[in-house]
Amino acid sequence: MKIIYIIFAATLYLACPSNSWGQALPFAHHSEMGILTGRDDLGNRTNFSFQTFNGFQLSRKYAFGFVTGLDQYGSLSVMPIAMGGRAVLNPEDRWQLFAGLDLGFGSTILEPTVVTEWNEHRWQEGGFMGQGTAGLRIKTKSDNFWTLSLSYKRQVYHLTTGNPRVNDPDPSRPEDWNYYAIDKITFNNVVYRLGYWF
Repeated sequence: MKIIYIIFAATLYLACPSNSWGQALPFAHHSEMGILTGRDDLGNRTNFSFQTFNGFQLSRKYAFGFVTGLDQYGSLSVMPIAMGGRAVLNPEDRWQLFAGLDLGFGSTILEPTVVTEWNEHRWQEGGFMGQGTAGLRIKTKSDNFWTLSLSYKRQVYHLTTGNPRVNDPDPSRPEDWNYYAIDKITFNNVVYRLGYWF
């Protein structure tokens, strides 16, 4: 987990336009909004997704940076933190094919610990996130792009429940709990997005 934050901070620093590294690399930004679709134990689901890619353009075809945003799985909010790459097949054309790969972590930092009336503690912890994307870029008159994309996204998270035997339980100390259980939950999604790239 710590290494993800270190890589994220380093990429943010390198990609920041205010940092000069001799001949500065052009900045790349891609924001997208769309829907997550998948199936779980409760049936089919359709959820909201927003993500933004920020980084630098290594060449006309390749960009590298970091990805963050918000994915909503019912009442669960997951914030992706990932490294990402983008590749454009035919950057000289008006209609361009592109692909992307993002690998990182889905954070549940927005989710509070819940204590029920029976003193059961419940909290979520994030896990691995991976996403592959294929899409279409359409050049505008200002040399920016509208995008349409289709992604496969895999998100893992962990739901922990426990009943403490002390007033201030430590999750890493089994002796603080009468019972303690961790469930691994995996969301497999097909994601449809509309975006803007500049």
